[in-house]
Amino acid sequence: MQGVILDQLEKYIAGKLGQPGVQRIRNLTGRGESGYDFGGKYPDDELVLIIRGLVEATGRPAEEIVEEFGFALVPGLLEMYGFLVNPRWSFIDFLLNTEDVIHRGVKLNTPNARPPELQAARAGPDSVAITYRSKRNLCPLAKGIIRGAAAHYKVDITISEERCLLRGDPECLITVAKESI
Repeated sequence: MQGVILDQLEKYIAGKLGQPGVQRIRNLTGRGESGYDFGGKYPDDELVLIIRGLVEATGRPAEEIVEEFGFALVPGLLEMYGFLVNPRWSFIDFLLNTEDVIHRGVKLNTPNARPPELQAARAGPDSVAITYRSKRNLCPLAKGIIRGAAAHYKVDITISEERCLLRGDPECLITVAKESI
């Protein structure tokens, strides 16, 4: 797992549970007083421990927490990788270019990064079908990031998921439709 994601997760936790919550999570992962290096790579198991700790601390389902974190993650990601986003892109363009432009940029910054594999294609004039593949099964994070990007672009969307790794499918198929005004 990329350090930038875990660093942003700590910021999310601080906003939800305060500094005592961050310390509790660091104790679960054995981090003690130290956080995460942006360019670092950490075991995926740390994310699992953190999410489990958040479920215990909040009583909320893991999928809900992960999706909410994905939404909260967008401003930090845009701050770091926004230079890769063409300012003329629409929300739909952003979704269509995430794999080719954004993930390639992430890999340039962190060569050993393993972001999920995404394939995005137009499903209609105002919709995109995204195929998500990752051994991490973090499709709720992807949906949260999609919702956060929609908020950034100030568009209303509908998300449907025809296939899902969490339901035992070999991949997720997420369709994102921009709602008409």
